[in-house]
Amino acid sequence: MAVSERLLALLREVSAEILDAQRPLRVIRLLEWPEEVERAFLEKGARELPRPSYQVPPEVEAAGKRFRALAERVAGDNEVERFLHETCVAMATAARMLCAVGSKDFYFHSVEIYGRPGSLSSDRRTTNSDLAHHFDGVIAGYAPPPAAVDQPTIDAEEAATQLRARFQSRFPGHEVRVVIVDKLASNASASVDEIKIKRGARFSPRDLRQIEHHELGVHVTTALNGRAQPVMPFIGVPSPRTTRTQEGLAVFTEFVTRSTSLARVRRLCDRTLAVQMAEEGANFIDLFHFFLGRGHDERASFDCARRVCRGGLVEGGAPFTKDVCYLDGLLRVTNFLRIALTKGKSQLVRLLFVGKVAVEDIPLFDRLVREGVAQEPLFLPAWAQDLSYLTSFMSYTVFLGRSDLTAEQRRLDDQVARAAAELV
Repeated sequence: MAVSERLLALLREVSAEILDAQRPLRVIRLLEWPEEVERAFLEKGARELPRPSYQVPPEVEAAGKRFRALAERVAGDNEVERFLHETCVAMATAARMLCAVGSKDFYFHSVEIYGRPGSLSSDRRTTNSDLAHHFDGVIAGYAPPPAAVDQPTIDAEEAATQLRARFQSRFPGHEVRVVIVDKLASNASASVDEIKIKRGARFSPRDLRQIEHHELGVHVTTALNGRAQPVMPFIGVPSPRTTRTQEGLAVFTEFVTRSTSLARVRRLCDRTLAVQMAEEGANFIDLFHFFLGRGHDERASFDCARRVCRGGLVEGGAPFTKDVCYLDGLLRVTNFLRIALTKGKSQLVRLLFVGKVAVEDIPLFDRLVREGVAQEPLFLPAWAQDLSYLTSFMSYTVFLGRSDLTAEQRRLDDQVARAAAELV
């Protein structure tokens, strides 16, 4: 059944209002800490808790009220209104979260949006903490020798130059700035129109590949594709509701393009583990020393601890939980692709890039594209176009998921033990 004229008109109208109402809700920007907070913390020997302050404009509360009213307008039981309703509810929750900075309520709203380490993932069995501990256990037993591709030989200026060239080759005719900034919670980040590089940071060749495929290949690609939508251009801007899918898709892309590394995976695990520590009462200083113990220098440890505490309580007990989205989203996106490809629905892969949407929205967008309400993505990364390889690989991983490794592990342990005994 085609989308009715009533629903199409509602979709156009509410989409335009969402695009306008979301403008004040710049979560990461509003949670930034002034540079002097870091300087004072380090100058005092990392012995006193930092005291960040936040400036949340009144427009944020007004946006929350507007989104709550919009949510009431789209309360129907059809899929179009469900999609719009859930988007508006998530935006309203983000506004409440921002209005509650520096309090325990900030954490509760953060959990509503992003989940927490103990949240169940898409399989309803695995938690975000489970995956973090799994990776952490594997990484702890393996220390590969340093490779040239992982040596930080590229400064911020050269990194920006290389990324500009890579962007132009990926998206001819579209201008997205690559700028160097003084303060950033990570070494690089992407918005709709801009890629930011932290001044003073150094990058390895693999780091640049990771930024290219994570930021350009996913975040910028979904932004451009979403903004080009004729009816729903709001899916070209970030939404709290889609963070899990967007970050999970970006991390999955790192894996399939060989852009990730043990160091990168460990950072993602450490952030999830640190969120859990903060939930259990660890304060900023505890987290700072946790990251120092994981091999980060002082500035990187401060940045990592800040990611966890920004907006919440530096005394502990109320972290910002967004960083659990990376591993959670990785599992959700991987499982979605495994099911879609092994069930013969390969057309759904492209729709992950139709805009900044969640995996739960893909069946709806499949219908909207077929009916001409939404358009196919203009840009796709190479891996999403090679469905022959992707289907082969994913079908194999599905079979592996049914395989019990217990007997294989015992056999390998016995073989290693016998080999060691024979050499004594």
